[in-house]
Amino acid sequence: MSGWESRKVFIAEPNDGLDDTFQILKDLGCRVVTGPPVSCAGQGYSEDELVELCRDADAFFGMSREVITRRILEASPKLRVICKYGTGVNNIDVAAATDCGILVANAPVHNLTVAEYAIASMLSLLKKIPYNANHLRSGGWRDSTTTGQELYQKTVGILGFGRIGKQIAKRLSGWEVKLITYDPVVTREEASLFGARMVSWDELFSESDIVTVHLPLNDATAGIIGKKEFDRMKETALFVNDARGALVDQEALTDALVHHKIAGAAIDVFPQEGLPSDYPLLSMDQVILTPHTAGYTVESLRRIAGQATENCMAALRGQIPEFVVNREAIPKWKERFGAR
Repeated sequence: MSGWESRKVFIAEPNDGLDDTFQILKDLGCRVVTGPPVSCAGQGYSEDELVELCRDADAFFGMSREVITRRILEASPKLRVICKYGTGVNNIDVAAATDCGILVANAPVHNLTVAEYAIASMLSLLKKIPYNANHLRSGGWRDSTTTGQELYQKTVGILGFGRIGKQIAKRLSGWEVKLITYDPVVTREEASLFGARMVSWDELFSESDIVTVHLPLNDATAGIIGKKEFDRMKETALFVNDARGALVDQEALTDALVHHKIAGAAIDVFPQEGLPSDYPLLSMDQVILTPHTAGYTVESLRRIAGQATENCMAALRGQIPEFVVNREAIPKWKERFGAR
């Protein structure tokens, strides 16, 4: 036996139609257990079910549906690695994983996908594309309500200048826009390499014609964008959020749109997945709402799934995966599994 035959890999939330991306694990002899695919939003597992399913698992794959708690991790003595499909890990108790010597590896390989979507959102708002399409379907034609704006010479404020923020700046370099950014861990020199000017938090909101959000969600950033920020924005400004819904005070966002403190918004992320029928922004013509799909393309989903499998295989071989979120767990992980 090669050793692979003793491994259990639990893929709780597989990507639809991408079973071939983890076929190599089956070919090596791993026992691969799969749950409902990501398209089955309401068919996830309870904490009790995950405790039982992960108890003898060597590796866990998931996206955002399953919440991985300390209780689950402490009940999983064989678990080496949690492989996240995508970037954000706020549904995983990373601190608990670190305490247990379990690696959390993500797959941040869809940065350009989200960057393209953010730019598409800006253009859709400026050109009123969804509104105009619905206006035409309702029997209307070109009138005073259908007139859009140009992106040319607008000031685009990129809130968070990590991988996605840099990709946005790179792709807007030929659009003759003014790029500004705020990121406490990025230098002015680094921002300038991408044609962006570093500004303060308050300046970004007050100067921008479009604010696009690309911050990570953590204890320090939850609810960080609220009434003060929307009050600082121009009445003509647009707000785009393709990062995490919980970064934004939802009441403050609704108030800003209802009272025309800002001109419009494109929102792809929400505090909870799925929207109630009475969600106030659903009825607003100046708002574009989409179902957390900014990072979803045929190409990006395959890249993400492939990277997650590579992360898993490295960990099962006793090697450090390429993308480890909790690198402070590595010493204990090596001690537990005799890894190199």
